[in-house]
Amino acid sequence: MVMATTSLIGFSGETIWTLGQLRLLVTIGDVDHSTKSWMNFMIVRSLSPYNGIIERPEIREIRVVPSTAHRMLKFSVDRGIATIRSTILIPAECATVTTSSKEILKEAEVRHENLKVVLHPNFPDQEVAIGGTLSEKGRTELCLLLKENLYIFAWQPLDMTRVPRSIAEHRLNIREGYTPVRQKKKGQAPERTKAIQAEVQKLVEAGIMR
Repeated sequence: MVMATTSLIGFSGETIWTLGQLRLLVTIGDVDHSTKSWMNFMIVRSLSPYNGIIERPEIREIRVVPSTAHRMLKFSVDRGIATIRSTILIPAECATVTTSSKEILKEAEVRHENLKVVLHPNFPDQEVAIGGTLSEKGRTELCLLLKENLYIFAWQPLDMTRVPRSIAEHRLNIREGYTPVRQKKKGQAPERTKAIQAEVQKLVEAGIMR
């Protein structure tokens, strides 16, 4: 892997810094019918259901013709044209995401009000929303279950400490080795400033911030 100075922009506008660049020989097809080409891959630390994503320039390089409608790829080989069809897994995965407009209208017609419940007696201002689609018995059983396991939840900043880093860890999405840049201070309205100071003080007392 070699160093790379470019960054990638995600679907929601977030910037992801690359760990480096890797050149690999990619083979598409099987033993008898395949095509290959050297491709450059940008390595990123990001959760994804895919091992790799091939961009349009690389698709042109190996002269592959993709068809989303038919869920297949066609490309030239020594003995003619090879075809790769997608497995049933991908269409099924997409089918769970897409919803027809009729189903959306049906769901819009049936609105169930969520029930707000206070679970912890020491924190009456913190309410939990219980789904309105549950039956009366289901709501009661869910509330009992939650109340029996109050210790699992963080009710105050002090409860958020001592969590092992193997379970949860926050990190800043910045490039390693670069000097941090201090941004200009942004002013807030007096009421907001008071609320911010109170929240920051809670985090300082809990040892989360310094």
